[in-house]
Amino acid sequence: MPTYENIARPEEWITDTDRQVAAAIRKWVDEDVWPNRHKIDDDWRGHEIVKPIMKKLMVDIGYQRGIWPEQIGGLGASSCVGFVVCCEEIARGDSGMCTAANCCGWPFMHIALPWHRNDRLVEKFGPMFCDTDEMVMGCPAITDARSGSDVENIDATHGQYIQTRAERDGGDWIINGHKLWCTNSGGLADIFGVFCTTRPGVEDDEAFALIYVPADTPGVTQGKPYRKAGMSADFNGDIWFENVRVPAENRAQGPGLDAQYAREMISWGNVMTGGYALGSMNRVYEILVAWVNNRVVAGKTLKEHSIIAGHLGEIMTLIEVVKSDTYCKARMLDRPDLYGPGHSREMLAKTRSTKLFASDALTTVCNQAMDLMGAAGYAHEYDLEKIWRDSKIMSLWMGGRSLCRLDTARWYFECEDV
Repeated sequence: MPTYENIARPEEWITDTDRQVAAAIRKWVDEDVWPNRHKIDDDWRGHEIVKPIMKKLMVDIGYQRGIWPEQIGGLGASSCVGFVVCCEEIARGDSGMCTAANCCGWPFMHIALPWHRNDRLVEKFGPMFCDTDEMVMGCPAITDARSGSDVENIDATHGQYIQTRAERDGGDWIINGHKLWCTNSGGLADIFGVFCTTRPGVEDDEAFALIYVPADTPGVTQGKPYRKAGMSADFNGDIWFENVRVPAENRAQGPGLDAQYAREMISWGNVMTGGYALGSMNRVYEILVAWVNNRVVAGKTLKEHSIIAGHLGEIMTLIEVVKSDTYCKARMLDRPDLYGPGHSREMLAKTRSTKLFASDALTTVCNQAMDLMGAAGYAHEYDLEKIWRDSKIMSLWMGGRSLCRLDTARWYFECEDV
């Protein structure tokens, strides 16, 4: 019988290295993640189960070294397609772990990607992740307590509603503010990439700043993790910055460029969400295969009833389309020479549509699978209900469904006042 690997994707875009890493991740999922899936779901407070499992991915497989250049011991990964390949495999095991793993390197795209690398900061922060046998976690500190996802609504607000502020004091930045919902916060993070403003209340990309703050800097406080509907392996919590002083050189790129590459960061995050959704859909497919092949109704296995087969066909059509679209947008991000830079309004619109469609499709697939499985679909032991809970969280991050629609409309219909 076919497996999730038979779902169509453009194999010519995938390198041998991508396949090797994916195979290692698949083995890790099968041996470490999936057998512990029920324990992971209950391990939201302390991560006693999660941390040793995550360490195998981040340190032993080397995922925390992924985005960093080879000259400092990293893997030099800079292909969005390659990251989607890995996201599929990690999220097949647990989408919360996939979120935590990828958000570790996400705020360092500003300085690590080869087309706008900041060698000084790469050499300063890269060894934290590459020259160690311990798990080190990065955290994108984006959402503000008061302004919420307006921080990510860059094309409409241009940083006007960012509440976390950075003031220059000689050779340092002094940061004050309150962040929440940040992946890998809740006491886990070792270093933050903080979205802040140098001119509070001003609508100006020049004032938008991304500044790196080690978690042990005086004045930084992390709250306890929240308990969420799903994604227990993804720590989220409050972060307070009270007169936190860091060197001026910790700003990623500088006025104007920080906002520009934040748009690129969001474009990549949109496509990565497509990868998370795909990995989750792969697992739903496996759950359904087992169910419809072993459940017998009216003398026939469930899949042999035409009405059931019709639903299965609809489910697989959605998965096929999400996979095609996600890999297409990833390839476009890998080829700025053909499609323009990842920070363009056009690419932001195209990837926002991917994020919206993929996350909604995952919820739809889970709903349809639950319909086919009945009470077993929402029973904890059959695992589908966990993926269903996770799916809603994917649709809400990075500005939620509304911002996806707005960014898409802004470019395609030239909406200027929304």
